[in-house]
Order: sequence, then structure tokens, then C-alpha cells
Amino acid sequence: MSLILDAKKAYIEACLLELSALKPGNVGYHSEGHGMTAKHFEVSAEVSSNALFDMGINTIGERILEAVKVTHQAIADNTNLGIILLTAPVVQALRCATGDTDLRTTIGRQLEQLTVADARHTYAAIRLAQAGGMGEVAQHDVQQEPSITLRQAMALSAEYDRVAYQYHTNYEDIFDHNLAIYQHYLTLWENEAWAATAVYLSQLIRQPDTLIIRKHGVLKAKQISDMIAPLAEQILVAEEPIAYGDQLLALDSELKASAINPGTTADITVTTLFIAKISQASILGQST
Repeated sequence: MSLILDAKKAYIEACLLELSALKPGNVGYHSEGHGMTAKHFEVSAEVSSNALFDMGINTIGERILEAVKVTHQAIADNTNLGIILLTAPVVQALRCATGDTDLRTTIGRQLEQLTVADARHTYAAIRLAQAGGMGEVAQHDVQQEPSITLRQAMALSAEYDRVAYQYHTNYEDIFDHNLAIYQHYLTLWENEAWAATAVYLSQLIRQPDTLIIRKHGVLKAKQISDMIAPLAEQILVAEEPIAYGDQLLALDSELKASAINPGTTADITVTTLFIAKISQASILGQST
């Protein structure tokens, strides 16, 4: 039980840390936007944690659905569907951890075991969250009864949805890129929030945000990544990133004025921070 309680604490800390980071176009303590404030995300983190870490829930799909339900009851907006989708398999992996395999391998095993029932519960969660543009892939639409497993459904969506891509690639963005980026900048800058900003910016300039793609198109998403790249690259080689704070805030205002929200990038950032905190606390070495 200690493992789960510590992981729940790490999840909430990751959600709040992401809010502390300067993330152009996204909501945080530095600025609200898109009809939401940091308080919405604080409440979402707290209530969703109770469902995500409920060890009476046995499957990933049920965990996702229950977390979305309690969030929906507390917050009218879709604040955390992507976070829930990405962290639920990690929680399930912790629940099933035996100590003889690393976290990524254990997550992979959980993804391989996803079922049609997991897809059914997740489709219901997506409908409840009213996530526009998600899940419309040929005959496999979230409005319909699924006939394939959740991982198969995510594989079909992976090309245009970066959350789905993590299911398809066993969290490639996080394990192959973002964890190392976070640790590098945490060591360099000795500041968790700025290290989180580094993850966000690195992810965004490497991979155009798929929430922007769904809402504004591929071309616009690529333009946003290209526009942000020069400033991001300056920050990523800086000794003192705080010197660029005003420029990031100006960019943030510009993006929000055009209703541009790199929300998927933020979801991936939260999940990176969650996994980093699990690793730092050596939670995997504990007993459930």
C-alpha cells in the first residue's frame, strides 16, 4: 500500500509542478486561458487521483472511466482526459509491479493485455469528457460499440493523436526523450519548474501538438512549432532560463489570443514528471 500512496502523492505533485512551469499557450499559475484557470486543474488532479489510485478498480479502462467521471462531476471542462489516459496504464503497472522488471517493460505488459472492454470504458470516458475530434478512425468511432481492443484502437489513432501514440509505442516520447531532458535540465538549472518547461518546449518543437492539429489542422500545428523553435532553442542552451520569462509570457498571450492550446504536449509533460518522480523516489523498489 505504501507504493500506491507514494505514487498518488507523486501524481498530484506532477500535476501541480506542470502548472508551475511556463508553458506558452497552456494554462498554469502564470496565466489562465481557454476559459480555464489553474484552480480547475488543481481540483482535477485531486479528485482524479482518488479514482486513478483506487486499488479496488481492476482494469485500465475502468480506471480511466472512473477518473473522468469524478473529474466531470467536479469540473465542467475537459481539463485532464489526456493526463488520465496516459497515467492510468502507469498506475496499473505499479499495481502489478513485481520488482523484477523496469517500469517501461511493466507498462508494456499492461498495454498488451488491454481488451475490448477497456476500449468500451475508455470510449465512454472520451464521450463524457466531450473531447472533440478524438476517436474518429474509419469504422472505429468512440460513438460506437468497440470491436477491437483499446491498444488496437490507439494504434489506429497514433498517427494523428500523440496520446494514442504512447500506447502504440510504449511511451516512446517519455522514455526515449523526455525523462532524459527533464533530468538534464533539473541538474543544470536546479529548478523543477524550469526543467518542466524544458520538457514542454522540447516536446513541442520536436513534435507538433496533436490537439492543435485536431482543432486547427496540421499546417497550423507545424507553423506553431516552427514559430516557437527559435526562442525554445535559446532557452535550452541558456544558463539562466528565467531571463526569457517575459518572452515566454508574451508568446503565451499571443497563442491564447488565437485559441491555440498545445494541450497534448502538456499532458505528455505531466506524465513525464509523474514517471520522473516515481523513479526519483525509488517507488518501484517498495512493496505494495
